[in-house]
Formats: sequence, structure tokens, C-alpha cells
Amino acid sequence: MLMDSNFAMLIVLFLLPVVLFVFCNKKVNRHFMKQQLTVKMADLLVPYLVVGIHVISSLTLGMSLFPYFLIFIFTLAIILLLYLAVKKGEILYSKFFKSWWRFVFLSSIVTYYGLVATNIITSI
Repeated sequence: MLMDSNFAMLIVLFLLPVVLFVFCNKKVNRHFMKQQLTVKMADLLVPYLVVGIHVISSLTLGMSLFPYFLIFIFTLAIILLLYLAVKKGEILYSKFFKSWWRFVFLSSIVTYYGLVATNIITSI
């Protein structure tokens, strides 16, 4: 039985971030450790996930969720800044950007896989 090209694309979209994360994680960490930088594979996956959110939402829903995702992550940044300013009394930019970028990764991975699941459900 030949697979439908749309189904094959869904499998690739579903598995690609996981495969990249699992197989490239040690290489990326080793490369940036030599340069004494704390860049993780999750930090490098965010642009791919954001582009994936745009493409998959356009295919699945007929409109892009990218602008709404941008509004969400910028609102998240403002809330995180206010929290750091009120709770800690100061804003350390390196700590803020690192925390914010990790929240962006978590929200983008949840949105990405939510859209992939929606695409799979609607294509059945």
C-alpha cells in the first residue's frame, strides 16, 4: 500500500523536531561548550518550530496562527519582565532573555504538536 504524500508529510513534520533534538543534542552542546556558550538544542529548534507553526496552521486551518503566536510570546515577555521587576527588584537582561527564550520554546513545541495533532485529526 502506497502512502499518501500528505500523510508522509505529516509523519515528517511530527518526527523531525524529535529526531533533531535526540540526535543532534550532544553535538550541539559539545560545539558550544568549546566556545564556552550555554546554547542548547532547544534554543536552536525555536525558529524551525515557529516556521512550522506558520506552515502547518496555514495548511490545517486556512489561516496562519503566526501573528497570534507572536502576540502571545510578546505578552509573555511583558509578564515575565513585570514579575522580575516586582519580585526581584531588578531586571537582569541575561536572566530575562534566557528564561523568556525557554518559555518560548515550551510554548512553541506545545503549539507545534497541537497543530500537527489537529492536522492529523482533520485529515482522517
